[in-house]
Amino acid sequence: MNGLKAFLFGSIEKIVIHCAPGRIEETITRHIQPAFSASIPVSVEGAKLGVEYMQVHYSAGLLRCAHADVMVLG
Repeated sequence: MNGLKAFLFGSIEKIVIHCAPGRIEETITRHIQPAFSASIPVSVEGAKLGVEYMQVHYSAGLLRCAHADVMVLG
C-alpha cells in the first residue's frame, strides 16, 4: 500500500531542520529520526533570518508535484 501511495502522491525525500546555533543538533536529529524510516536523511542547518523551522521535502508523484512543507519551530 505504501508503494502505491508513494507512486500517486510522492514520498518524503529528506527533512531539513533550520535552528539557532545554541541548539544541540544531535538531540534534535535523535528526536526526529525515529519517527521516520532510517532511509530518510535528517539534516540540521543554521537558522536563516532568525526563524527556526523544519522543511519536509517530498518527491513528485503521479497526482502531486514535488514540493516541501514548512513548519515554524520558534
